[in-house]
Amino acid sequence: MGPGATRATASAAVEAVLASIHLATEGGEKLHLAHFGTFEQVLRAARQGYDINTGSMRPIPERKELTFKAAKGLLRDT
Repeated sequence: MGPGATRATASAAVEAVLASIHLATEGGEKLHLAHFGTFEQVLRAARQGYDINTGSMRPIPERKELTFKAAKGLLRDT
């Protein structure tokens, strides 16, 4: 990205990086980016949730979630 980059160009670049991370972790493997952190896709179990519209409990199916754990150096106080 250079000085002439637009918001749309930057947005497309970020979307491409996130799509690549998603594809890399889809098989259950961790993706470690040095000095940044680790991405991992985990399976979240089915559970019961509260529906605020009806006030009743409803089932929430299991799903895959992408998690991120920051590297120690990323969160270091300056």
